[in-house]
Amino acid sequence: MESTLGILASDREQQLTAALTTFGNSGQLNFFTASNQFNGSIPTHGFNTANLKAIAIGEQGQIADFVVAQSSDILSYSGSDRAANTTSSAPQTSNSGASPDTDPLTGIRTASQVYLTLPNNSLASALDVVGVENGRVTLNDFVGANDIEDSYRFTINSTSDLNLRLDGLTVDADLELIKDNNSNRLVDVGEIVDQSINFGSTPDNINLLGVSPGTYYVRVSSFLGASTNYSLTLSATPSTSFNRNYGYGLVNANAAVSRAQNRPTLFPEVPNLGEVDWGRNMINAPEVWNQGITGNGIVVAVIDRGVDYTHSDLDANIWQNIDEIPNNRIDDDRNGFIDDVIGWDFVSNDNTPMDEMTRGYYADSSYGHGTHIAGAIAAERNDFGITGVAYNAKIMPLRVLPAQGESFGNNITAAIRYAADNGANVINISLGYSSYHMEIDNAIQYATNKGAVVVMAAGNNGSSQPRYPARDADRGGIAVGALARNSVMPSFSNRAGFRPLDYVIAPGVGIYSTTPDNTYKAEDGTSMATPHVAGVAALVLNANPTLTPAQVEYILTTTANSNGIIA
Repeated sequence: MESTLGILASDREQQLTAALTTFGNSGQLNFFTASNQFNGSIPTHGFNTANLKAIAIGEQGQIADFVVAQSSDILSYSGSDRAANTTSSAPQTSNSGASPDTDPLTGIRTASQVYLTLPNNSLASALDVVGVENGRVTLNDFVGANDIEDSYRFTINSTSDLNLRLDGLTVDADLELIKDNNSNRLVDVGEIVDQSINFGSTPDNINLLGVSPGTYYVRVSSFLGASTNYSLTLSATPSTSFNRNYGYGLVNANAAVSRAQNRPTLFPEVPNLGEVDWGRNMINAPEVWNQGITGNGIVVAVIDRGVDYTHSDLDANIWQNIDEIPNNRIDDDRNGFIDDVIGWDFVSNDNTPMDEMTRGYYADSSYGHGTHIAGAIAAERNDFGITGVAYNAKIMPLRVLPAQGESFGNNITAAIRYAADNGANVINISLGYSSYHMEIDNAIQYATNKGAVVVMAAGNNGSSQPRYPARDADRGGIAVGALARNSVMPSFSNRAGFRPLDYVIAPGVGIYSTTPDNTYKAEDGTSMATPHVAGVAALVLNANPTLTPAQVEYILTTTANSNGIIA
């Protein structure tokens, strides 16, 4: 029997043992390390996992037939027919920092940061990637001089929603999805399923719904031979009820929290609140409160124009940095910010992130924007005003926008990182840009990796897709569109788009909430819808603090209600 040459990109010995258990000593599987090859059996000197390589180049110039990128301990993959390649390259060490586990809630197996070097790939020598179906695999490589394109092959066995993303670029590179219909390993007319050819270092994306089962190729091409490293993420999930207008539907606090607690049924219904709190009624928040789940112990960062933290409906729910001694002009907690007792103002670079939309100064449609959002999330439950979705959560005010005009991206980036570094469980971003900002995207990934759920407004341009950064909610975070009381999506709300991403809708028309100087006001916008979802995320984490951001986002999308929505 001809052996299959493969590698297991892992730093865990039990995964290698599982692979050998699967393939036995049949000669079906060859492993390579930095120093030697072993075939279907454990070397006498044992495993040297520090030297395990993510690419195996045989003496005859054979490449690895497949990659299992940090899979679960139970390995059940088999290699495909061997592809030969006459080129050789120095093997690159795999990254051992990514989590290899299958998420017990979502079922998603994530493999990331596998470093490859395969010059002059073609369809005939494409690298097989295992784990794309019902998972997410990230590959890091290079195209450019002497290596103008790379090709990868994967198979899906059921109708799936497909997400491909090419980023981390320094110069232009392009992305293609190919179906080799006649199996000649050439790209013939009509075999390019889709392509993305964005200019410069802007990420390329291919997102398709309902892709038929079969084997597909992904080709990454250098533009005019320019050299760049890249990161390619491939994901295929079973086709869902994702809708190009409203995504997965209206966020449902009752269903989400019940799912977080693994309850077989929803919490009992309770009477609705008063008229000003109709939005909280619409998302079924009172049913959750009746179970004693109110956001206690959860910190929600509000990245905006500041918050009036003296408002009588908010002052008891402002986050306190207990590691900082007030007004001693010393950075007690050594986080790089002096006397940041309640947050930070990244516009004025001081410790007073006050909403400067004071009455009579700039009273337009943006009046009290950050304070309005804070109230929708965590206004206190008392005998006046309104009640926030998570009325016992704490608000971390982070000011990134001046009283007039827009913010520089570096303010937002710094605020996201501050929130993540200082304990925010949820980050509300009710702002956006028309163009991609890599630094903001990287900051969101940073916050997500540190355990924060990032909730982003889709935007108010009446567009068929969200603005940035919400447009990239397939990579992390969740995007939010607006809904009116009559279950109609308003014309201003940016829709979810054809690209599958974590997108839900929430009440965003006529939302009555706190504004500066102990006042209240009704506002419209996806900015007002976003804090409803941030509040539900806080309730979910209050109910089950062990959930990861990916699990929270999965719960919010899979429990959302699409019934009766008029787009």
